[in-house]
Amino acid sequence: MLNGKRQSGYTLIEIMIAMVLAIGSLAAVSSLVGYGIGVNGNLINSARLNEELGNVYSLVISDLRRTGYSGSTVAMVTDPEANPSPFNSSISVSEFPGEAANSCIVFAYDSNDNGVLDNAAPDENFGYRLRDGTVEIRRNGAACIDTGWEDLTDTDVIDVTTLSFTINQVVDNGITTTSITVVLNGELASNDSFSREYRTVLVVRNYDS
Repeated sequence: MLNGKRQSGYTLIEIMIAMVLAIGSLAAVSSLVGYGIGVNGNLINSARLNEELGNVYSLVISDLRRTGYSGSTVAMVTDPEANPSPFNSSISVSEFPGEAANSCIVFAYDSNDNGVLDNAAPDENFGYRLRDGTVEIRRNGAACIDTGWEDLTDTDVIDVTTLSFTINQVVDNGITTTSITVVLNGELASNDSFSREYRTVLVVRNYDS
């Protein structure tokens, strides 16, 4: 007589429980991966906006700080009447037609230290303005209402919603101090929920109106 061996294995209930647990684990992992992708995408979008808008803001601020600078400073201090600066009173604020008020600023400084305001290359008439959601840089001494400015931002990447310049002057003991409040606001073109604002008040130390 043959002795039958006892069969061992999983019951149907145990298999079903294992399948339910496995499906639950896969769902949890998928959810975690999806969350990670979403977080990573948000970080990339935020970084891209900060880089694009931040670089433009830094350029504008750096340029404005130099307004009124002249390479003939020593002569101007020694005999100001005989050596007036051609870079003084060069700041003007207006706007391109149809844009917000005070969204364009023009100014000048001595970029090659020769004490002369050069109107040809290197052109020392600078400026920035807002036009159609884009920040533009001045070229060839163009006025705020003129064409011929060059795009600094790409509307396919960011939409600039605000660019404004406010000039403030305070006179103390006969000395005029000029400051400019700059506001730059933009949002990611592909996702307007990502936005950033830059705002500062800078003192233009070389400027004399």
